[in-house]
Amino acid sequence: KYINIYYSIRLCMLDLTVVAYSWKPPPTPATSDGKCLPFWILYGRYCYYVYNGQKGFSWPDSRHYCQTVKADLASLHSRAEVEFIRNLNYTKYHNVWIGLTRDLGWGWTDGTALGFLNWSPGEPNTAFHPGEVGEESCVEMYPDGRWNDNNCLVRGYKLRDLSLLTKSTTPVDVVSY
Repeated sequence: KYINIYYSIRLCMLDLTVVAYSWKPPPTPATSDGKCLPFWILYGRYCYYVYNGQKGFSWPDSRHYCQTVKADLASLHSRAEVEFIRNLNYTKYHNVWIGLTRDLGWGWTDGTALGFLNWSPGEPNTAFHPGEVGEESCVEMYPDGRWNDNNCLVRGYKLRDLSLLTKSTTPVDVVSY
């Protein structure tokens, strides 16, 4: 007998201004010292957070969650960044909402340039699914790192869960040890 439990993983990213580089991760930070908070993972100038809950989240709900922690859905600008995210524990098996959305055209929620693209073959396709409200105007990242446009209100499917990746709106300095 199986019990269906839906998990949603949110991956938040906090923007940091680089003052110095360090090959070792910093110790557990306080909120205002320029280091990642507990349970956040430092990569480059950003801190990432994986939220693993038992409830599925839509793209707007995910973005709202990130904004409540002074972050936003993440923009991805390189293959290295995608590979780092792919190797985070929960993103190996779950889809992740990212900050790419289509209003008049595709763009990042943080306003950064759309230079790096990593669409899955045949995407974006802006499909409309009968019985659903709206088109595929939000983007999820598959466990393989490829992107798919999806309905923003989707909260997760039976065999896959939707997560979130986010980036801060207030830069702070990184302290090196």
